[in-house]
Amino acid sequence: MEKTITDRQLLTEVLTRLGDRQISALVEDLGRESPAGRKLLKILEEIPGEREAGAQELKEMLKRELELSQGSGKGFFEALIGFVDRAQKKDSEVYNAAGMNRSLWYRLRDHRTARTSKQNVLKMALILKLDYWELYYLVNLAGYSLLPSEDSTDKIVAFCVRHGLYDTARVDELLVEAGEEPLFSES
Repeated sequence: MEKTITDRQLLTEVLTRLGDRQISALVEDLGRESPAGRKLLKILEEIPGEREAGAQELKEMLKRELELSQGSGKGFFEALIGFVDRAQKKDSEVYNAAGMNRSLWYRLRDHRTARTSKQNVLKMALILKLDYWELYYLVNLAGYSLLPSEDSTDKIVAFCVRHGLYDTARVDELLVEAGEEPLFSES
């Protein structure tokens, strides 16, 4: 039986995996004085220990990180499949909608070190209708950073996700209007 976690536990886990630069970018993107920004700053102050952990807690964190790198933790593809299952979609629906070929999908599945592009990760997040934190989590697991304050594509995708806009044609339209390359269609 899979252990369930609360939204707060997921948020704490994601925030503790982000670097200071990523957290700063997130706070700036939300706006320090916005309700969401103030709430995030408050949560960051309340996260117990992991950001300023003692020696034993640091050892536990290191052990978890080593387990992840050795394949005993949840990796990118495992998290992706969890989101696919939750969305009640077939693998083929997701990789076809993202414009990926089947061989890349199975390479991601079979080889823990295989990677896909950040654009593919963004497309899959939109197709699976992930929320903002799940988007950050998946992008991070894929080995990338979501930096809405520094990258226009990230900013537009993050905006769309935060506002529940998952229509791929509309997302592409917003990207093109901003002078960026579309994710789903040819420019």
